[in-house]
Amino acid sequence: MQINWFTVIAQIVNFLVLVWLMKKYLYKPILAAIDEREKKIAAELADAKSKMTEAKKEQDEFQQKNNDFDKHKKKLMDQATSDADKEREKLLDTAKRKLQV
Repeated sequence: MQINWFTVIAQIVNFLVLVWLMKKYLYKPILAAIDEREKKIAAELADAKSKMTEAKKEQDEFQQKNNDFDKHKKKLMDQATSDADKEREKLLDTAKRKLQV
């Protein structure tokens, strides 16, 4: 098999010209696109982190309000039970007085 050195050199030069053209005209736009994409991803991650913090804060506020509601509900239930017991005692006393008369 005979090697045609002219063809080999022409292919090497052709390859080098192709690499040079790609580096000159494609490399920078591709890097710029990749950089832009990385910046968008970083911004979205920061936004997601802030929203996660906000959601955690709102969840804590909801839990606190829920606890306050439970305390208030218990207080109202205790007061209603107490009022009902007082009313029952009053009605019982009234009924006993009517029976004694």
